[in-house]
Amino acid sequence: MSAIVERNQIAEVPALAGEASLNWRAELVTLDEVRDTWLALEANGLSTPYQRFDWVKAYAQHALAADGVALKIVRVRSTGGRALAMLPLAIRRRNGLTTASFVGGKHANFHMGVYDPVFAARLDEPAARQMLRDAAMAMGGVDAFILHCQPVGWNGITNPLARINAQASPSQAYRLPLLSDCEATLANSMSSHARKKHRNKRARFAELGRSRLVVAGTAAEQAQILDAFFRQKAVRLAQMNIADPFSDPSVRRFLTQAAANGAVELAALELNDRLVATYIGAVHQGRFSGMATSFEPDPAIMKLSPGEILLIELIRVQCRKGLKLLDLGVGEARYKATICNQTEELVDSFVAITPKGHLAASASRQLQSIKRAIKASPLASGLVARLRKLGPVRPRPSGEAD
Repeated sequence: MSAIVERNQIAEVPALAGEASLNWRAELVTLDEVRDTWLALEANGLSTPYQRFDWVKAYAQHALAADGVALKIVRVRSTGGRALAMLPLAIRRRNGLTTASFVGGKHANFHMGVYDPVFAARLDEPAARQMLRDAAMAMGGVDAFILHCQPVGWNGITNPLARINAQASPSQAYRLPLLSDCEATLANSMSSHARKKHRNKRARFAELGRSRLVVAGTAAEQAQILDAFFRQKAVRLAQMNIADPFSDPSVRRFLTQAAANGAVELAALELNDRLVATYIGAVHQGRFSGMATSFEPDPAIMKLSPGEILLIELIRVQCRKGLKLLDLGVGEARYKATICNQTEELVDSFVAITPKGHLAASASRQLQSIKRAIKASPLASGLVARLRKLGPVRPRPSGEAD
């Protein structure tokens, strides 16, 4: 621990139950020393599947270096010792500027802290801004916070940092409330035409041979599904003229560990002992969150939408397990709009801490605005797609939506 910052926020943030006032301390900690506290906070607190301790640890141990960032964890707690928040941050130093973002990069669809729900509900905009200033000081200095893809709210509570200098993210996420009745769930979201089209494809798919859904329950099944995913994704990205981020060994180790420790779940559609589609998702607090998917680049199979068949089978599994919500991650795709009937509103916040941090925050804000404008224009989006096919292979962060 290199620094501790104490801050009294009596006026802006009312007292928590059992405390005369909310006096917080922002302190730099390590993953290992806060493991038990983090697990207790995430169990009943406010966090997305991408802030689970096991997910962050797997990412930190393997994929952090591939993203070119360093990990710093800020714990916010009352002076009485009660954990109020965990902020897992990725620190990037470039051209004399130090910026902080939530860990996970494009691997994570949602970026947020881990919060005591009462504390989060009572953090207004001035108090949330002060918490970031205190976090910056505890970390030894940060010029700006660049916070992408933040949910506006989670489990009915406003995300505190989404209150600050926020603008709509370039893309939103798609989600589907789950009922115990799987068919009722699909009827609520998919049109009758879409369901009929799916049944026809499913029947034609059955003519190809014996098929089944595989949900990985052993290390061998996990390895088999990941191998298929990496192979299929490499072909798909090559066809799109995009460099394959999943070819990086550190990214593969991250997903392998996350699957082993239960931070992610793996599923596949098997046809005649061959995995023709795969799905990777993170699960937390009754929610399945889609991270990445792939399918076999065989024209005879592709035309029957094996990824969609797999996803609908997976929805049935999650309904039977009693999960309440499924999301398909950030980014536009026809199958997402077909299957889901809700969107998750996401915002980006750009918070300058130092004078030079204003430059980084302003540049990042403008860049995201341009991305949002391009995605909102079919003409501009089509032009970018055509230029991509004509140009050299370009790097692309892992987890970015197809």
